Amino acid sequence: MKTMIHCHKEPRLLTQADSPPFELIQSDTSNVLVVCDHASNVVPEALNGLGVAEQHFSEHIAIDIGAAEVSRLIAKTLNASVVLAGFSRLVIDPNRFLSAKDSIPQISDQVVINGNQGLSEQAKMLRIEELFLPYHYAVNQAITHIKSHYAMPFMVFVHSFTPVFQGQQRPWEIGILWEGDEAAASLLIDFLRENTAYNVGENEPYHACSPVGYTAKTHAESKGYPHILIEIRQDMILDEEGQAIFAKVLTAAIEYIQSVLQIK
Repeated sequence: MKTMIHCHKEPRLLTQADSPPFELIQSDTSNVLVVCDHASNVVPEALNGLGVAEQHFSEHIAIDIGAAEVSRLIAKTLNASVVLAGFSRLVIDPNRFLSAKDSIPQISDQVVINGNQGLSEQAKMLRIEELFLPYHYAVNQAITHIKSHYAMPFMVFVHSFTPVFQGQQRPWEIGILWEGDEAAASLLIDFLRENTAYNVGENEPYHACSPVGYTAKTHAESKGYPHILIEIRQDMILDEEGQAIFAKVLTAAIEYIQSVLQIK
């Protein structure tokens, strides 16, 4: 089901012409919760595309390419709950602490985001109240729903990364990030190396203890919930075939981790 939660003050940012700030599908038959922070490249109509050329909204600066599709496939196969953000990270990044410099990025990979320049505190607060907070409330809502049926959720955070960043090639085809839950991450890495030929990065293309990982830190690590954080290189999941392959592998890996750690 799709749900929209309003926690705004006038004047409103979102209107009836805009899509909801998140998509939430809840399941009663699985304790797995799939979360995709950068699932969308949507910008509210009132922000006029942030003054950014349309071509950039199909690029990694606006969306984690392929991540939403992989997330949905995993959730469908496992009959799991899933939460996907309904707005672009260029509007406000749901995986950044609000105090972070790039929470509302002024420049992203050398692209100037004109609509984010010189924002008033009121303009920033509208994005927080109508996009950031409802999305994270939805994640909390999904966790609460799972806990009404199971001891705790097993959370799966799905991201994708660009093959080249700031001129540097990234050789990893999939990266597993962790800071607190090394047990689940280690099992996932071992599973991938034993069952696939992927170049698997450990805390690559960046480390989980970097300041960017707001969602996993807030909803999983701080509460001691088992979880995995996955980064897939975007050229591997550009089409339906690649998305289906990765979803199948990751679904099997999730079931393996649940069995070993007995967290079903």
